[in-house]
Amino acid sequence: MNKRGEIIIVDDDIDDLDILEEIYSMLPFENKLVLFHDGEEVYSYLKDPEAYPFLIISDINMPRMNGFELRDKVLSDAEISGKIIPFVFISTSADRTMMKKYCRKSFHGYFEKKSDITEMTNMMERIIGYWKDGIPSD
Repeated sequence: MNKRGEIIIVDDDIDDLDILEEIYSMLPFENKLVLFHDGEEVYSYLKDPEAYPFLIISDINMPRMNGFELRDKVLSDAEISGKIIPFVFISTSADRTMMKKYCRKSFHGYFEKKSDITEMTNMMERIIGYWKDGIPSD
């Protein structure tokens, strides 16, 4: 795990990305923030051997490649999965049937997007802080 690597946020909603970027700027972390609009962009980025991010925070409901499909591709790619990148979902909603199916697979958390900026800021700080403090780095 590369605790100094980028934090990737992927969300097809431009407004949500703007809010998450603003929230991150208020947090005490120094990791570079990299924003993407869909899972295919993230997967292409992760295929680069130089890409070794710290954390992926992904929306679930996105066109082209949803968050679950992105996570499946990350897990099935030996080079990417070998980098041990925590993968957390953050979404306004998730279909219960889909969640049950994917809870059997490997991901590292699901959090519901908050409508209150303070709650959202606290949630993002807890998510990032957990991975910063909880796991030894490479």
